[in-house]
Amino acid sequence: MTLVVARISNDRIAIVADTLVSEHDTALPLRSNVLKTCCLPGYLCAAYNNSPDLAAKAFHDFCRAFPSGANYEDTVKFFERSSSDSGNDYILAFGKHPKLVTIRNGNRLQTLSNTHWIGDQNGFELFRQHEAKARGRYEAGRAVNAALFADEMTGSPASDLYGIMRNVILDNSVPSVGGFATVISNRDIGFRYSVYSDMLYDWPISLPETGHLQLTDKFTLNASDQNERYSINQISPGYYNANIVAFYVMKGRLLIVFLGCADGLPGRCLTIPDVEAQAVPQTLNHVLAIDMRPICMIMSPVSDGFERSNDIPDNYGIGFRMRCEVNTMTDAQA
Repeated sequence: MTLVVARISNDRIAIVADTLVSEHDTALPLRSNVLKTCCLPGYLCAAYNNSPDLAAKAFHDFCRAFPSGANYEDTVKFFERSSSDSGNDYILAFGKHPKLVTIRNGNRLQTLSNTHWIGDQNGFELFRQHEAKARGRYEAGRAVNAALFADEMTGSPASDLYGIMRNVILDNSVPSVGGFATVISNRDIGFRYSVYSDMLYDWPISLPETGHLQLTDKFTLNASDQNERYSINQISPGYYNANIVAFYVMKGRLLIVFLGCADGLPGRCLTIPDVEAQAVPQTLNHVLAIDMRPICMIMSPVSDGFERSNDIPDNYGIGFRMRCEVNTMTDAQA
């Protein structure tokens, strides 16, 4: 199974998905993870659940049938047929005239909701619970996640969707949803993967384990022991509509690359160990044998001690200490 959630806010679309692949209810190893979103001709991004192989075939057939893209009705009809034949479900994100369409069991769904989903129903119910804050925060009594998005368009729902999906992935009650949380959003002329850094900080020692951290609290957070220098960073290619995305796990110096095969579809996962943060851009270009123009902002939480600051002005709240390890934002812009 999988979980894909898409949302449209005014003209801004964001899609978040996990990367886990399961077989007979057993999670396959990291190298078997795949992207579940794919950019297609005509300013279109499609997401799927169920079979990656059948989805790849559908995407390849669409590219051959419509090399320059298709109109709205032809696109929907194509994926309705594909869904009926394969058993896959799809979310279609149209970028030129922003619109979301969900196709299940061979039929488009009629809905007025600005949020669409496919995949594990239990996963989506958990997603809704986290969004409504009906459950205690995952970080309570343990750690605090702080995700920094580098270049999202104004009004994009990308960061909101990511924060919820991350908590779903970390929740062991839904084992069919896991891996990394990929985030892609529409820009003015195409779709591109987001650039984010998700850092892990210590839970405030003066708050009880059952407490809730408020943004207005006068804390400066610290990262120590296993949280020190721990961050997960999504890296985007410097091109629109490119089916490549990478993740860098700062603490483990692990670089993961999701990329397409000969037809450009994102069906492969490469793991590259022992990569220093500063070497990530060059390593990506070397491994891919192209100039990916990687856009990344790799951050790490800094350990300068934890304190409750009573001298912070009233209009300021939680503080985060962080270090910028790599920033290519000024070198490669889509």
